[in-house]
Parts: sequence; C-alpha cells; structure tokens
Amino acid sequence: MKNQKTIYLPADMTDQTTIKNDFITAIAKTIADFNMIDSEDAVLVAVSGGPDSVGLVLSLLALQKKYMMKIGIAHLNHMLRGEESIRDQSFVKEFADKLDLPFFGEQKDVKAYAKKQGLSIEEAGREVRYHFFDQVAKNHGYKKIATGHNKDDNVELVLMNLLRGSGPKGLSGIPAIREGKYIRPLIRMSKPGILDFLKIEQKTYVVDSSNTDMAYLRNKIRHQLIPHLQLEYNPEIIDALDRLSNILKQEEDFWDTQTEQAFNNCLIKSETACLEFAKSSMSNLHPALLNRVFRTAIFRIKKDLKRISHALINDMVQFCFNSTSGISLDLPDQIRVYKNKSSIMIKKEKEPLRQIGEKEKKLKLQARKKQGNKS
Repeated sequence: MKNQKTIYLPADMTDQTTIKNDFITAIAKTIADFNMIDSEDAVLVAVSGGPDSVGLVLSLLALQKKYMMKIGIAHLNHMLRGEESIRDQSFVKEFADKLDLPFFGEQKDVKAYAKKQGLSIEEAGREVRYHFFDQVAKNHGYKKIATGHNKDDNVELVLMNLLRGSGPKGLSGIPAIREGKYIRPLIRMSKPGILDFLKIEQKTYVVDSSNTDMAYLRNKIRHQLIPHLQLEYNPEIIDALDRLSNILKQEEDFWDTQTEQAFNNCLIKSETACLEFAKSSMSNLHPALLNRVFRTAIFRIKKDLKRISHALINDMVQFCFNSTSGISLDLPDQIRVYKNKSSIMIKKEKEPLRQIGEKEKKLKLQARKKQGNKS
C-alpha cells in the first residue's frame, strides 16, 4: 500500500519500554484528570489512518482492561483525494479487522456539500464528519467519541485564531472534552512523542497528501510559521503556546460561570426564538461581561456565532445604551435586536429582515396618510 510510513525502531529495548510506558501513563493521567472515560464506557474512535488516530487506538487498547471499555473505529471518506481517499478507507478497515474491532465506514462528497451549503471545504468536512460520528455513536450505543487531536494541533489552532484576531476563547484552543462526549486523550502529547510510540509499536500509518498543501492556513502555520518561531524566537514555542491556551481555558471556565449567572439575573423572558432582558440590569454589567451575555444570548437564539463579529457586539452595545435613535438593530441570519426604555429583546424573525423592514415602512406611510387625512 503506497504512501505508508516505514518504521525504524530505536536500538535500546529498555528505552523502548520506558518510552511506551511513559506515553501510556501520560494518556491515562489525561483521561483521569478530565474524567474522560468511565468504567465500562463504549468509546468510538475517529480514525483517519494518520499517526495520531492510529496512536490513539493503540493507546486506548493499552488501557482497555483498566476501564473495561468497548472500542469501535469510525472512518469517513471525504472523497476529496481520489484514490488516496479510497486507500485511507481500506487501510483503516484493515487496521480495525487486524485488531478485531468493529468498523464503521462511510463516504460523503464533501466538495458537493460545501457548494450546496455555501461553506469552505474545511467547514463542510468538519460538519459532515461530526454528523457521521454522532450518528454512528447513537445507532450503536457509543457514549464517547475520541479524536486524535494532540498538543501540536492545539498550538496550530491557537496561532490560527491569533492571526484571525480571535478573543480569549479562540486562544484557549482545543478543549480536552466537549459536550461531555467528545474526548481528546492525546491533547497533552506532542507529535514527535506519538511518532516515537508508533515506532516502538511497529505500526504503520498513512500520510494525507493535503497536509502539505500550502493553500491551507493550518499547513502554512505547521510547516512555515512554527519552525520559524522555533528557530528565531523560542525553541520551546509549542510548549509555551500550549501553556498559554491552558491558562486561558481556566479563565474561560471562570467567565462562563460569571456569564451564566449574569445572563439569568438580567433575563425577563425566555422563548425558543426570543429572549428579553432588563435594560437596567444589563447597564450595570462590566463591559467584558456585557459582551459575553450578548454573545450567549445570540448563540441560544441563532444556535451558532457565525458572522457575529466583535464589531457587531460593539454595535449592539452602542445601539442599546448609547444611541437615542432607532428601535431595532439588524444582525445576520434574521436576528433582530429591539430596545425600549426598560428592556432589550433579541429575536430570530421568521421572515427575512428586509421584508420586515419593507412592511414596517408601508405601515408607517399608511399611518402618516391616516394622520394627514384626519388633519
């Protein structure tokens, strides 16, 4: 099978045993620290066939007896790389069969989906991938979904978000556990450490050719920016940025608690497509907390924060508290903010905002005509 890595073993068997034991121990500690896996859990492992996901499966197998867990393998063929995508799917199926693990595979035309939904290839890939994992887990009784994200992946995301002007949440990187079911047991492990472990285990893996395509920002960061920062500024830049992300994760946990409390204290009315807040209570919040309450409100109404920039949140603050004109402010995806003397309402309208605006103009004209006729 072409493009598989050839394995070269370290000479000293004692060193090999130490490296392997330390690697598994570190992963076991990560799992325990974040309470990722419970006894007798069923864990579905997302496997691309690359070194991270292969290393993840082998690590969980080493800990299988400890947790008495059920392990399954899921692979989605994105149909983006022709024969190489088919090769990857075949490799993962063969890998699962050799380990006598259940295999769940599917193909999805990500390029077509991206075009239909108006998404980038990366966004579309992520959507269909996680939808697939969710469906497999739901249909086959898996309570956790494990992905192979590691320390290097985390740092790459931090740098991507930094370059995009992200706030603290973006700079906190990849969470070790999300929604109580997505787990990243390798999140503290470095890429070189994973590769050393695979050498010792004498396991091959496949290489995704798109990982060297410099059209993707992540690849430029991985192959150009990080090596430059290591050479010219800080040889330990990966550890430094990983440490930064962990500090910010802790602070984000604190802010999430404060935001939830402030949100509930200010809330007057809650419906599926509408939230109303006491204006006086909102005006007493620190600006940083007020911004977070607004973002939380939009997320609950809109179900995501796409196209909701920091500038738009500032516009909301200005409109609600510093502007005397206007009764409503339009946001993307049919979200409208209303204000009066006592309250602020954030609502997802059923009709496009342009149509609502045209209807409002007609009603105002009719009201003026009626007023003129009475005069």
